[in-house]
Amino acid sequence: MNLRRAKAFAVICCIFTSATFGLTISSNAFENPRQASTVRIHSGEQHGSGVIIKESQSGYLVVTNEHVLSDDGLHCIESSNGGRYEGVLVPLANNKEDLALLWFKSQALKERVATLSSEEEEIGEPIKLVTATGYPATKNYVEREGLTIPLLSESLEGGYTLTYTSQIDKGMSGGGVFDEDDRLIGINAAHQEPLWDANWKYQSGKPVTIKMTQKINRLALGLPKERIIFWVESLNMANLDLTKSARENNNCLEDQNNKSSIKKPSLN
Repeated sequence: MNLRRAKAFAVICCIFTSATFGLTISSNAFENPRQASTVRIHSGEQHGSGVIIKESQSGYLVVTNEHVLSDDGLHCIESSNGGRYEGVLVPLANNKEDLALLWFKSQALKERVATLSSEEEEIGEPIKLVTATGYPATKNYVEREGLTIPLLSESLEGGYTLTYTSQIDKGMSGGGVFDEDDRLIGINAAHQEPLWDANWKYQSGKPVTIKMTQKINRLALGLPKERIIFWVESLNMANLDLTKSARENNNCLEDQNNKSSIKKPSLN
């Protein structure tokens, strides 16, 4: 058995164990690049995760899911090194995908930017080892290993095409999906076995068959890096002055004591 197959077998065993006993994989390395670029987001009464993907206009761009953000206009971002920022929603024209971009003004702290995978899918290796990251509600940062399972030849509504076996909990939406080299290949969007009746449709409007729905519901869903790159590259940053939208006072600092703060994770 070669090293790649051995590692894949080990992850499969871990997935089975986690699914059976409810175990999670937590990082105890505060400086690891996956954790350093993954943030917690509080938006109104909603909670989710995000990933810092670019340094821009004396600040940073964060990618997350649109469904993570509330309509009240106050989006608070907590970074892994303790930074707390008020996020500005970046306008995305004609966006029909479950993807949103936030920008926050950089303060004294230097934040870590995720490295996006620039390689195309390797021929002959459709199944890859991945690590999903995020902040489950009321919990510290976690990492969940899994495998990509190629399933969809057409995007679902919301832009979902990434399917994988990592166990995703509520609050991890918008968190990263990283490859073995710590490169971002997508973001979490939906967990397995949704509590609601998932009447999936493709982006074309065509309904998903019952058999395909049964398969989809057994996997985590995400948006691939290609959609992140598309929206970032579509921004005309020269004509988009996000600093004007930033409030003079950081309102996210006012209720800092009422929100859960990020702590150095420990093993459960």
